[in-house]
Amino acid sequence: MLNAISQAEDGESRPPALRMTGIVKRFAGVHALKGVNLHLHGGEVHALLGENGAGKSTLMKVMFGIVQPDDGEIALDPIGTVRIDGPRDALAMGIGLVSQELSLVPQLDVAQNIFLGRTRGLKFVPRASFRREARAILDDLAPHLKTDTPVSALGMADRQLVEISRTLARGGRIIAFDEPTSSLTPAEQDSLFAVIRRLKAAGKAIVYISHRMNEIRAIADQVTILRDGAVVACGPIADYSEARLNELIAGRELSREMSAEKPAPVRSAPLLELRGVSTARIKDVGLSVGAGEIVGLSGLVGSGRSAVLRACFGIDPLSAGEINVAGRSATLGGPADAMRTGIALIPEDRRGHAIVPMTDVERNFGLGNHGRFAALGVIKGAERRRAAKHYMDELHIRPPSISTEMRNLSGGNQQKVVIARWLATGARVFLFDEPTRGIDVGAKAEIYALLRRLASDGAALLVVSSELPELLLICHCIGVVSGGRLRAMVDNDAGLTEERLIALAAREDNS
Repeated sequence: MLNAISQAEDGESRPPALRMTGIVKRFAGVHALKGVNLHLHGGEVHALLGENGAGKSTLMKVMFGIVQPDDGEIALDPIGTVRIDGPRDALAMGIGLVSQELSLVPQLDVAQNIFLGRTRGLKFVPRASFRREARAILDDLAPHLKTDTPVSALGMADRQLVEISRTLARGGRIIAFDEPTSSLTPAEQDSLFAVIRRLKAAGKAIVYISHRMNEIRAIADQVTILRDGAVVACGPIADYSEARLNELIAGRELSREMSAEKPAPVRSAPLLELRGVSTARIKDVGLSVGAGEIVGLSGLVGSGRSAVLRACFGIDPLSAGEINVAGRSATLGGPADAMRTGIALIPEDRRGHAIVPMTDVERNFGLGNHGRFAALGVIKGAERRRAAKHYMDELHIRPPSISTEMRNLSGGNQQKVVIARWLATGARVFLFDEPTRGIDVGAKAEIYALLRRLASDGAALLVVSSELPELLLICHCIGVVSGGRLRAMVDNDAGLTEERLIALAAREDNS
């Protein structure tokens, strides 16, 4: 299927495959898009960058027909100006969107999802025909996928391939990827990039949204940067340094927060100590984190990194070993015991495990603080409101209203609400699992500053991250986890690099 598509025409004079001009969108008085222009050419990957709330996803929803613009126009080559009334129209016009929240039906199989919506008006589904056509597409794109496999049985990477195949089945020429690697392993990311490069070589126009600069550098040809709903820069990606991209995205210089200067070593008595800790997921793990120290854990997804945090928070019961907090043995029969011991967990999946999106900031802040803000089953509302407002000011949580629903906050501000909740408990040990996942570069700088501040105030921080530059930026020492074991613990000195950490992980995986 890919091979049958004509290659992108050479020369800069070719018209854009898709042209969005003067796109304006308002939501309840909020100006989400302010006359945005975006030109996409076949055979190019166009990065769309900006902080959370800058307008990236809204622009993609306009392109895919999920929302209608208040002004502006969309033109497709060679059709001209078009109106896209919904995703069905977008797919029929060859426009596809692979978002973080895929629009697949898990109960249907791969072929049925690829041709979902194509049977309008029919009284039966020509399943055999669909499977033959699906097979023709998958043979080039994902030969390992079977057409009769239920989507519910697929991992995230394969589900993305089904979403891409759906666009190709409609003769798709334009495909947008919105944070596509947020739930992928490094190997799955590499496979996705290989697919994108093949799509690009086949003349597709690709939009790529990500907060990860290493991905942008690896995959993009062009870049458009949005800030507050307006375009602040566009052009070839090679024309912008990473520092300049970060400044354009955030609207301010981030050199201090994002500095590569190694953190000064900390030598203090252990506040958190694991001795020979084993659970169903990890074996014989020993490490210590002193007051004022940030210790990182690196390793592949599934290596056991997060399982170390689960053990420390009492989620996974210990089969051997002990955990000490401030020099005393901690009996952790569950998260409630961990909380009473002064341990806080900031999990990877904020929406699923840390917040209630449909309720406001005040109520989310109060979760886990019922002992402080409730008496005899009655919420002490005035006290909770005062505390919530105090921490919103202290952590610069925006917008500064405790009545704002959590779903309307950016990822960075949601994360700060979760941290504020734990600060209110008086926690001294903080367990962070992917602390900046899905957070833009400006909010990352704020989270890094907050982690450093927690450490300077005497807390102990144990941080799991898939981003090695992040660990090298904020941690005093870094452990390498593989196969459920802590294989190495190295100081973050001048000689520690991403390459060395990767080599340590590879060596231990092959040992």
